[in-house]
Amino acid sequence: MSQFPPSGSSGASSAGAGATNAGSSSSTPQPSPPTGPQPVSKIRTFDQKLISGRHEDKWQRTPNATGHGAIHVKSFHCKLTEESLHYLDQQVNEWLDAHPQYEVKFVSSTIGEWTGKLKEPNLILQVWV
Repeated sequence: MSQFPPSGSSGASSAGAGATNAGSSSSTPQPSPPTGPQPVSKIRTFDQKLISGRHEDKWQRTPNATGHGAIHVKSFHCKLTEESLHYLDQQVNEWLDAHPQYEVKFVSSTIGEWTGKLKEPNLILQVWV
């Protein structure tokens, strides 16, 4: 329905009728919200923490901090956008902060196609500890 009065009628009569209808609609009872347990959302997000898990617990060789002799590698990847690169920096820094016993021996990086829903170029960074 239109908010404007039909042509030929005055605005005052339709405004009065609208006010009367608005008052009567507020007196109708509103349904109460459900009181039972709320359903758990099935939507999950994935990031590198969920995918990789705690692989360090499964390592047989302990990393050494002598300055040479890399024992393990941790790989990171991101899209080639500014926001993604900032997120990659954050992920690498958080991982290194969470593992102060690791000494970085070598870092390699490459650009390659990452296959997901789409094939798109990604930066692949490998940190050797």
